[in-house]
Formats: sequence, C-alpha cells, structure tokens
Amino acid sequence: MKVLAIALLSVGILASCEKKEEIVNVATFENISLGADSINSYPSDGIQTWSSGDFGFSTGVAYEGTYYFNYVVSGQKSKAYKDFNDQYHSAPGGPVAGNNFAVAFLDTYTEGASLTIKYSGIATFIPGTYVTNNAYAASVIKTGNEYATAFEDGDYFKLTFTGYLAGVKCGSVDFYLADYRNGKSLIVKDWVYVELVDLGIVDEIRCELTSTDTGDYGMNTPAYFCLDNFGAKK
Repeated sequence: MKVLAIALLSVGILASCEKKEEIVNVATFENISLGADSINSYPSDGIQTWSSGDFGFSTGVAYEGTYYFNYVVSGQKSKAYKDFNDQYHSAPGGPVAGNNFAVAFLDTYTEGASLTIKYSGIATFIPGTYVTNNAYAASVIKTGNEYATAFEDGDYFKLTFTGYLAGVKCGSVDFYLADYRNGKSLIVKDWVYVELVDLGIVDEIRCELTSTDTGDYGMNTPAYFCLDNFGAKK
C-alpha cells in the first residue's frame, strides 16, 4: 500500500507540474473595420486600447490625431515608399492573408524601450507570428535618408520578442529584419513565420528593436515592423 500511495503521490506531483497548452485565438486584425486602403484612425489624442483574437494592443495618438505610435492596423496594399504618407505599407505590399495587418512603431520618446502585447487567456505558450519589414524601414536600410545611413557590412536591424508571466521575464526570441553581418545583405521583404514557443508560458509579450545605426538620440533606423496572424501555428 505504501508503494501505491507513493506512486499516486508522484503522479499527482508530476501532473501539477505540467501545464496544459491552451487554445490560442489568433490576432488576424480582421475584426478591425477599415475603409478602403486605410488605417484604424482615432480623432482624440491619448492611448487607445483594442484587441484581436486573445491579444490586447494599443494605439497611441498625438498632435490632434495626426501622429500615431505603438500598433496601427493597416489595410494598405502597396509596398512602395515615396514619402511619409507610405509609412503604413508593409514591405511585401499587404497582409499574409485577408485584408489587414498591424504596423508597429516604437516611439522611444513616448513609450520607452518596448511595445507590449497582452494575452487575455490563461497563461500559455504562444505558437508564433508572421513578421516582416515596414516599407519605410526597408527603404531606409537600403538607401539611407537624412536621418539614417544605408546599411553596410556588419550592420543589423533586430526584433526581439520577450515573454513575461506576472511581470517576470521568461524567455526571448530574436529575429533579424535586416542582416549585413558576415558578408550578407539581407533585408526581409516577405512575411516570415517566427516561432515563439521558446518564450515559455506567458501572459505578456514585449517587442524591442535594436540597430547598429544609432546616434546621440538613440536608434536612427526607423523603428517600424509589421505583424500578422499573431499567435498562429505555422
């Protein structure tokens, strides 16, 4: 009987240590209603919160609705970048599928060093997401502009996802949006699936950008990237 009791106790401990993987409702951004070839605009300044799937996002608005930061949902289907009016284009020229995708802009003067995505379900593993460059960032990396230099050998532009559970850091995943190290000249211009299970069991994901092109006021490379189907399996 002692052996049986010990065996049952061991099974109970093992079961309590295992975490069931929850079903994640993917953020496709299709629930955000947009006009033709437009973005989710807001008339009032401040932080606007919204959700897609099981995930919570925010859009920052300033200067009487003329300046946006954090996450903006875009339905614009062009990969061109001619001027700042094209800042909500993705490098591939649209979403992975459907009509919408998210453009992330990390305004370090307003929001600090990272952007946050909140998971509203029971803490779990997040399978992954599709990521690509923003058309503005890709253009500047290739040719430079008055604020940033064109990339040269040794440069990179990196997106880091960091998972948190109850405010405690769990794990990180790096993805290079541009990589000119070791003789490469990569600028990501297609949607690429990034696995995020290595973040661990999380209820919050923070996104951070780093670049080798920095100056006295921080990163010179435009602090943009694009997301779609956040939480999806490949």
